[in-house]
Amino acid sequence: MKRQIPLFLFTLIVALFFASAQNIALWQHLVSILNPSIHADSGFLFSIPILITMLCFVLFALLIWPWIYKPLLIALLLFSTLASYAMVSYGQYFNYSMIVNVFETNQSEATSYLSFSLLFWLVCLFVIPASIVAKANVRFPASVKSLLLQKLGMLIVAIAVTGVIASLYYKDYAALVRNNSEIKALINPTNYLSASFRYAKYRLYEKDIPFQTIGTDAKDTRNTGTPNVIVLVVGETSRAMNYSLNGYERNTNPRLSKENVISFQHVTSCGTATAVSVPCMFSIMTHDTYNATTARHQEGVLDVLKHAKVNVSWIDNDGGCKGVCDRIEHLSIDPNSFKEDCAHGSCYDSVLLNGLADRVKNAKGDTVIVLHLIGSHGPTYFERYTPEFRVFTPTCDTADIQNCSRQQVLNTYDNTIVYTDYVLSQVIDILDKYDNSHQTAMLYLSDHGESLGEDGIFLHGLPYGIAPEEQTSVPMILWMSPSFQNGHKVNQTCLKQNAKDISYSQDNLFHTLLGMASVSTGAYQPSLDMLHQCMRL
Repeated sequence: MKRQIPLFLFTLIVALFFASAQNIALWQHLVSILNPSIHADSGFLFSIPILITMLCFVLFALLIWPWIYKPLLIALLLFSTLASYAMVSYGQYFNYSMIVNVFETNQSEATSYLSFSLLFWLVCLFVIPASIVAKANVRFPASVKSLLLQKLGMLIVAIAVTGVIASLYYKDYAALVRNNSEIKALINPTNYLSASFRYAKYRLYEKDIPFQTIGTDAKDTRNTGTPNVIVLVVGETSRAMNYSLNGYERNTNPRLSKENVISFQHVTSCGTATAVSVPCMFSIMTHDTYNATTARHQEGVLDVLKHAKVNVSWIDNDGGCKGVCDRIEHLSIDPNSFKEDCAHGSCYDSVLLNGLADRVKNAKGDTVIVLHLIGSHGPTYFERYTPEFRVFTPTCDTADIQNCSRQQVLNTYDNTIVYTDYVLSQVIDILDKYDNSHQTAMLYLSDHGESLGEDGIFLHGLPYGIAPEEQTSVPMILWMSPSFQNGHKVNQTCLKQNAKDISYSQDNLFHTLLGMASVSTGAYQPSLDMLHQCMRL
């Protein structure tokens, strides 16, 4: 007969494993913020691993039951290992926003994170422990009553230990959590479990929320017979500080620097992940008032344009519009249909140029075309540009960016900016070609920025309150044809000065786009229209 392990001992071993091996990111963070010379009370420092173990013990005392404990623990081992890898390798935090991002990630984006480092992590923290759990023979009490009594005793012990620690060091823990609120998003697995439950609760609650229309009074006020064609380019993971148009020392904008563009120098994003920023920037809500649930049940600026009889379309190369384009014409690029522009299961952004000239040429009425770039999406930056745009070398040609040198990562990322520069210049060339028959303009705005190893942080998605500037400062670039400037009476000198001096954000997109389209509606706020101040009214 296989040797049995008592329930209490098995629960304690599982708790110890999760508290230690699955919480490497937590311990790294605590070591970085807790200075032994300042926190002289060694008792407080030694109590932290005991407290984390007790928290895990309480969790698993509630989860480990006959018949279900093996598949449940194996599933938690898998999810916890993936979360731990993301936190340790990329400096990520698993809060509600990150869980939203995870649930809305498409297959192509998810596979870009596969690497040998992840495989090694999975073997050590998932495969080996999972095989041990699968072979374990836990001795549970014979009766339900005895099992419940033992569970109750285990919980009392763990809560008592936690209570003693809290009573001895309450002020220390209160100060630690108050000054470092991000710690809660590092405790594995409670971080992603609590965030996932919150996500599920909100989605169930949303079923009864009525959908709200906005700007149904919208009217196109242009009297000219010349069609107004605006191409709005939504960038991905582009940070403003790496644009030479904004003063970056490297020439990452060799083509746009030759165009008559306006680069807004001080623009902040609404979020640090696509799942937040894209719905927010198209919403009438601001960063301060944004609510994701409300956004999912409320029209955005593209709907308002549609109410005004403007032709609106969305062409996507980045895995979806996060609900923004659900009620307008939209097209997602299929890699199988454009094999010359696609590789590695995704497409280069040049694929969005296919058919764009025809859309502009054939526009019979006022038109807004949204192009959603894959841009600089990591960690596989090297897959975002074609070989001729490998300008800065050596590059980091792997998903394991944390194992590349800082310079390699920077080189590869900057190459993606050079490629985006090319795509935007091509859009401008197409629009400029039809200046005699259409009033054309291009507005480019990235969804969020990116960390490239600064302070050991990679990628994006940190809680906004602690996110570095690299993740929240985004590029915004405007180009207007001569006929657009004249037709809309835009003073470009005024606009260029404002672009240097005034701070803007994604809050401005909703109203700026309505202003550029000459749409009148009660939802429009001139004070948030970046062009309004520089129009010769």
